[in-house]
Amino acid sequence: IDVVNTFQSTLKCCGALEPEDWKNYSTATPPASCCSPDKADDCDYGTTFEEGCIGVIENFVNSNTQYIGFGVLAIAVIQLLGMLFACYLRTLILKRTRYEEPHSL
Repeated sequence: IDVVNTFQSTLKCCGALEPEDWKNYSTATPPASCCSPDKADDCDYGTTFEEGCIGVIENFVNSNTQYIGFGVLAIAVIQLLGMLFACYLRTLILKRTRYEEPHSL
């Protein structure tokens, strides 16, 4: 529940689709995280944030798709470079051990 409260207060949203979603879980009032901090003590369905959290997340993802794509692409490039360097290092190690003479006592 703490995660949901933090999520709702940070994104300024309430419920999944709408604030009335909370009526399925409690008949009283919505959580204080559904209202702005100045109205948290007297939070009711008339003073909650109007938009549901799914809509807020969809808007965020849709408006930042380009940045999310660049982030995923950057991580993929870093992973690919790591694999290439690992293969190169393996090749160097194999060449080195092939030309070294075993130590004898």
